[in-house]
Amino acid sequence: MEIENIKEINAPNFINNILEHNDKKVCLMVKSNAYGHGLETVVKIVDKVIDAYGVVNIEEALEVRKLTGKKVIIFAPVKDYLTCKENKIEFMVDSEEAILEALECGCKNLLHLAINVGMNRYGVKSEIALKSIYNLLKVKKVKLRSIYTHFPRTENKSATKKQYKKFTTLTKCFGDKLPVCFGGSNVRQYNFNFDMIRLGICAYGYGDKMKKVLSVKSKIVKINYVCKGEYVGYGKKFFAGKNMFVGIVPIGYGDGLFRNLSGKFKVKINGKFYSSVGNICMDCFFVKIDESVNIGDEVEVVFDADYLAKILKTIPYEVLTNLSKLRGVTKIVN
Repeated sequence: MEIENIKEINAPNFINNILEHNDKKVCLMVKSNAYGHGLETVVKIVDKVIDAYGVVNIEEALEVRKLTGKKVIIFAPVKDYLTCKENKIEFMVDSEEAILEALECGCKNLLHLAINVGMNRYGVKSEIALKSIYNLLKVKKVKLRSIYTHFPRTENKSATKKQYKKFTTLTKCFGDKLPVCFGGSNVRQYNFNFDMIRLGICAYGYGDKMKKVLSVKSKIVKINYVCKGEYVGYGKKFFAGKNMFVGIVPIGYGDGLFRNLSGKFKVKINGKFYSSVGNICMDCFFVKIDESVNIGDEVEVVFDADYLAKILKTIPYEVLTNLSKLRGVTKIVN
């Protein structure tokens, strides 16, 4: 029987993480295949407890639209305005030019105005430019769906408060009746006035009091007895200093397991940690085991993206999104 790798999505943890923020409307970011968790699976789990979905391009938006009738917002520049109109997909604008192009295509009721308070990614930055946009919208009789921003580092309280002050100064011409959307769970610690929170990685379990949603599991498919003096894997990276057992796990860099993790990470088998050894192959990796481990035993390969990210000197976002490559099945755990 063919061994399948399994991406497990813990539904109760996912729902719990979102409900931690339900004092505001919630826009769940599902870009990059829902942070590697699987878009279709994620929508199936959370659709009843969120208000909107966030993506970064029209292709992602259309995939979400196939799965739900909820609000879909593209938080990046778009050009295919007609497709947005046909599929009721809302999107970001941050210039007069973009607004005029959108209006020419009949997208009057789909616009969210982005404000740049320090991220320097997207958004209107100057008060002069924003006043000009305000006047344009007034003349064209356009009512925005929201104005929003994204704080670059909410852990820095003094900087975030200054950026919020800049946001309120820039947007004062709109009054206080227009819905406001902010990004990041950490925004909740501030007494800021906003209507919707844009949840990213914290919803997937990475943040204070959040519960991990994803785990990747496989099985031991072969056990080799390696004699003292032999090598394991490509490149003779691992030298056996003594006789040992080595298990083969059918997940490799072709499945999103970074090759730079070779020989640096541990996995869980039967409640015990075991060290990986040798270079990770495209389709499998090696783990040093003892006689208690048997062929067919479950191996928890990914249980905490933070753990792997620290080894790689990167962020959990990169670890998780790379797992979209996993060859196997996705299972919802209730």
